[in-house]
Formats: sequence, structure tokens, C-alpha cells
Amino acid sequence: MKKFITYIACATLLLASCTKGFEEMNKNPTTPTGTDIPSLFNGAVSSLLLGWNEQFYLSNEIFYPETELAALSAEAWGNYSIGTEEIWRNYYAGLANINDLSARLDKLCNDSADQEIADYVKAQVIVLKAYKTFKVTDIFGDIPYSEAGKIWLQTDNPNYRQPKFDSQESIYRSLLTELVWARDFFGDAPTKTALNHNYYTIPATHDNLFGNNWSSWEVFANALILRHGLRMYDKDPDFAKPLLVKAFSKPEIAAFADICMWPQKLNITNTSAHWSFYEHRNLRMGETAWSRMYDSTSTLPNGIFDYRAYIFFDTDNYSAENPKGKWVPFPQIKDENTPNATGAPYSGSRSSNFWFKPQCNFSPINYYLIRDENYIPEILFTAADLAFIKAEILARNIVPGSAMEIDMMLTSGIKKSFYFWNQMPDNSPIWTETWDAYAEQQQLGIDAKAQNMASYVMNHYYEINGWVIPQEKYLEYIIEQRWINLFRQPWEAWCLARRTFQTPTTTNHAKLKSYRLPYPPSEVEYNKENYLQQLNNMSNGDTRSTKVWWMTK
Repeated sequence: MKKFITYIACATLLLASCTKGFEEMNKNPTTPTGTDIPSLFNGAVSSLLLGWNEQFYLSNEIFYPETELAALSAEAWGNYSIGTEEIWRNYYAGLANINDLSARLDKLCNDSADQEIADYVKAQVIVLKAYKTFKVTDIFGDIPYSEAGKIWLQTDNPNYRQPKFDSQESIYRSLLTELVWARDFFGDAPTKTALNHNYYTIPATHDNLFGNNWSSWEVFANALILRHGLRMYDKDPDFAKPLLVKAFSKPEIAAFADICMWPQKLNITNTSAHWSFYEHRNLRMGETAWSRMYDSTSTLPNGIFDYRAYIFFDTDNYSAENPKGKWVPFPQIKDENTPNATGAPYSGSRSSNFWFKPQCNFSPINYYLIRDENYIPEILFTAADLAFIKAEILARNIVPGSAMEIDMMLTSGIKKSFYFWNQMPDNSPIWTETWDAYAEQQQLGIDAKAQNMASYVMNHYYEINGWVIPQEKYLEYIIEQRWINLFRQPWEAWCLARRTFQTPTTTNHAKLKSYRLPYPPSEVEYNKENYLQQLNNMSNGDTRSTKVWWMTK
């Protein structure tokens, strides 16, 4: 079928263009003689990398400004369908890859006369498929799923040529059920099948996430259950609550074991982030994020009580009076009195002179954070995010917890967030400049530094509440801290904003206008009959104002 064959080929080219490396990972599943199970598995892992156009047209133009994690100084790149096309192609190429892999694993089971022999790899594939599918359905809502990515299995099957749309509700239920099985299988970690055979596993060198560490796969599966179980809780508590209660007691992501695509570990050079910021040019530090990290009454240097500000943001152009520039946020909604943002703060020339930002009149995103192509990771799930999810579960009494337990979980999340973000300037070889206040903290050990920084944030909360935080305020602070920690996962922050409408805002969420994104034009063209049928299920048609299934507010 033309559509999916095109998707597979295009996505392979896109992945190859995004990074250097992964040469053996992106082989086309429509030519199975050139692939094997380990190569297909690596192809599935490589497809987790963010696309260039996804970051440019969606993250920088829509997700950052709508979540108010940053501010858009000018709306100059409205053709967001370029980004949605890339996500769509990447997903269905990856899904075809995964379906091919699953078919080969089934054949392996049949050939060995043991239906359990490939269960470890099947469980790994479930986790990869769930991560990818959740992301796509959370962006678009209902999507082709159960019949999609299978055209090469039965080329004459009309359902595979034009797959139906599955409801987001059915996709959520299916994926969460599969994740429970995968998590529990990894947790049991059997060494022999019921027929006393050794399990088939791919070489650990081909598992670029965890090296076949089954405990890590268990934790990843469980984290996805918590993230998406909580996301659907308000819509379907009867289904979600038992999953959340059980998952809550499972092992957490340990500090420094954050689940990421680390370029050094993967032996790649990840050039997409810098490209998207440099070419886009218009993203700046916004007044909302700044107001959650800075207090003019703070006795800390520069009024910054949240030291992640030094990691996330730069200052404007330096001057004789301010040799390192000033912290100047851009308004979330500009008016006729707002100057245009000027300068080229993301230019590669800053690698040789970090403080040199001619005509830069508003604070940009930290140059190093988007410039380092070899160390800065693409984030899948942080230990801090999981702690904040658990803190919300306690604060909402999904799992009963005292005020002290909620406080401890919130504080743990903030500390883990600093553990994670402090790694960037500490370990990046190009991150050579920072403010004196942060540099002073760098002299401390990693634990003492993270503890200090977390204490500054919690002390701020205590201070503004008269040193006693009311229990009803904890949920507000949990959501705020989770939102801050998702700084380089704006699509996840967008989900948090759409679910809760309680993320920080200086505009009363006036910027949050997109509840989903429209299907890409290629889907309309090549799957028109099913697309037209899908329109009947959408409250406001294929528009950004139609809410996804799990939205209740």
C-alpha cells in the first residue's frame, strides 16, 4: 500500500539524517532479507529519537508557548503539518518495524515448539510500542493502530492498506494491559520456560537502552503505567485506579538512572535540537517560567531561588554595566508596546564566546542546553517525573498518604530533578561558562549541591505560606514542579496542562488553545474513507479544539 510503504522509506531517511550512527539500526522492514531480530529491535529503539521538524514546528511553535514553559516572540512558522507529517511517518515506520519484529518472534516460538521462548524480547517490544503509541495518540487522539503498519504482512488485505481508526480509549486499555504483563514478567525474571528451555534474548549490545537489564525494563514499564494510568484516571477511574495502586508500590527510577537517549552511550551525534532552535530563532524565556524561579524579595543571588534557571536560560546581551547581561523575560502575550526580540542567541558562533549576544534584548534558552550534540540527552522518563506522579497520586488520595508523606515525595522529586539537570553543566565538555552563584554550588559534592538547591525551592514554598504549607496547596506545587522538570519535554508538559489546567500561567491558560493536533494531510489523502468516518466521532471535527478522550476539564 502506497501510504505505509512511503512512510517506512521516508522515516528511515529521516532517522538517518537526524543523527550520525545507528547505521545498522534503520533497515527497511519491507526488505526482510536484509534484517534480523536484533537489527529490527535496534530500529525500534532508534525511532524514539525526536524528529527535526517535530521539534521545530511543534515543540518550539506550539508546545512551548501553549504550556508557557517558554515564550514565542514571533509566530513565523505556522505550517505545523510539516511536524505532524514527520511524527506520523516516524510512528508508522516504527510500528511496521515492531510488527515485523513481533511476527519473527512468533515464528521463532513456532519453530522451537515453545510459545514462551521469546517472551523477554516480546516484553521489551511491548514497552517500546507503548511509549511510541501513547505519544502519538496523546497528540492526535484516535489513530489507526490495530490494523496499521501491517501492509507488508498481507499486501492484499484491504484493511491493512487502509486501516481503521481505533479509539484512544481502546488503545489506552490495550497498551496498559500489555504493560502490566510485561512489567510483571520482567519482575519475575524467569530463567527457563515451562518446557525448560533457555529464553531467547537479543545480544545485550543491541539493547541500547538498558543492555538487557530486566530490572530497568520493569521500572520503565511500570513508569509508563503510572504516567498514563494517571492521565486516564479522571476519565475512567474504575479501570485506572487498580493499576495505579499496584504500580505505586513497585520500584522507582533511581536517581542517576533516568531513562534517556544518551548520545555518548548510543555512539551518535544528535544535531536536531540545535538546528531547531537556531533555524526557528523565536523562542525566549517567558515571564511565567521566570516567575516560578525568581523572586525580587529573595536574598539569594540575582533573586533566583530555583537554580535550574541557570541551566534552562541565558541572559540578554552583555554591556559595560552588566558584563554577563540581564535576566529579561518575554511576555507570554505581547502587546503593541512589546519590542521585537532581536539578536541571534542560538548561533553556533557562541561556542567560542558564550557571553557575546549582539542585540539580544530578551533572555533566550540556554545555548549549551541545545548546542551540545554529544552529551545532552533526549529524555524519555526522569526519576523526578516519576516522583512527581507519585506525589500527585498521594495528594489526590488515589493511594492514601499523610501530609508528611506528600511533602517527602514532593521534596524527593525536586531533589531528583536537580540531580538530573545538574548533570548537564557538570558533565558537558562544552559547558564552560555559568553564573557565579551556580559555579559556587558546583564546588560541592553532587548530593550536597542537589540538596541545597531543593532546599531553596522548598523554603520558598514554606516562606510564602507562613512556614506551614496547607495540604490543599501541595497539589498546586506538585504540578508546578512537574511542569518545570518537563522543560525539555514540552509535549509531556502539554499533556499535563490539558489534563489539569493547573500548570503555571500568567495568562489564565489563554495560550492553551490546542487540545490535539489535526491529522497530517497524507492521512486524509491516502486513508480518506476511514478518515471521513472518523470525523463523525469528533466533537469539533479534525481541529485543534476537539478534545482528546482523556480530557475532562
